[in-house]
Amino acid sequence: MYNLNLVPLFFVLALVPFQLLAEQPLPTEFNNNRIFLTPELKDGQKLKFFTDTGGGWNAISKELHQQYKWPTIKKVDEGNVHTLSSMPDFQAGSEVPIGGLQNFMEGYLFIVPKDELSIEEDFDGFLGGRWHAEKIIKIDYLNKSMSILQSLDEINLYKFKKIKLGFQKDSQQKYTTAFPRIEIKVQGIEYQMLLDTGATSILTDAAAKHIQGTSKVVGTSFISASIFENWKTQNPSWAVIEKAESNTGESMIKVPKVMIAEQVTGPVWFTRRADNNFHKFMSSMMDKKIDGALGGSALQYFELVIDYIDESAYLKSEF
Repeated sequence: MYNLNLVPLFFVLALVPFQLLAEQPLPTEFNNNRIFLTPELKDGQKLKFFTDTGGGWNAISKELHQQYKWPTIKKVDEGNVHTLSSMPDFQAGSEVPIGGLQNFMEGYLFIVPKDELSIEEDFDGFLGGRWHAEKIIKIDYLNKSMSILQSLDEINLYKFKKIKLGFQKDSQQKYTTAFPRIEIKVQGIEYQMLLDTGATSILTDAAAKHIQGTSKVVGTSFISASIFENWKTQNPSWAVIEKAESNTGESMIKVPKVMIAEQVTGPVWFTRRADNNFHKFMSSMMDKKIDGALGGSALQYFELVIDYIDESAYLKSEF
């Protein structure tokens, strides 16, 4: 699917209605409700980019960059000079688009040692908030696919529910980090959350067995400690895994029902985080104070369209 020759590709495109071409499927792998793009370089080498709407940078590994001797460019941000790389050239049918242009990176990538991209896993690159920005992205957790849409006209939004997103903007009304804020309800109470497709927990063996996962590295959602403790106290029947994370010792709670975009879904596992992580640190990069992050443990039940241009999301639940 990623190695189409020019002649067969031309023949296929000639037979496909133009409307379908406006949706660009991406080479995608889902692993425990986390999303990876797996394009191939011109020489056939397959790369692995972790995608994360709540991530802070777009980057490619220093080791890979040196191997191919790709050119660099200098960019200045707040007085700091950064050395960046272009997105590599990929095989036809396996392309990954560049990041958003309305920020100092202008679609380029940081060059980062591989062990800084991930300690636990083997990534070739990382695509964060600024890569997702300025696009319309369809993420289908149910069928495990991801694509770029040219417009909403290219998708049937029947049964989808629309919800407005919030973004922090600079003085020129451009995204700062392009982190989306989304609202959820639990037991009728509203919580403001980071829409965070990359939210990850590294579990102990016991915790992984408890949630019946296939890996100790899983997509999760996060909630501030004070809310976590309130949920735990007020709902003694909700399952709690104490010291669920192997690297932090933090606990997890299983919330039976969560309302997202007027749709009730669940159950959803939330991992505990210190209040300051979200109420102060992450909130400083959002348009409003947030209480946590909504990730794969909740989004797994949905087909999701994130329209960064209109600052909206559309969700359709499997229920």
